[in-house]
Amino acid sequence: VVEVRPESVDAVARALAAMEGVEVHEVNGYKIVVTIEASSTGASHEISSRFIQIPGVLNVNLVYVNFEDETLG
Repeated sequence: VVEVRPESVDAVARALAAMEGVEVHEVNGYKIVVTIEASSTGASHEISSRFIQIPGVLNVNLVYVNFEDETLG
């Protein structure tokens, strides 16, 4: 869940949707629900770390994580 300034909701939702591996599911007030699909945990963290750089983003909250078939090593 990405929390944003109320006046920035539309612009942030568009910026998030334009990012590779990111899908915007819902906008509810000043909160935007997204999922990230990435090949590894590292790639997922790299994508999510860019969210805070979008103007208007206040906070990024991890709600659920699921990783399948990630190769270790």
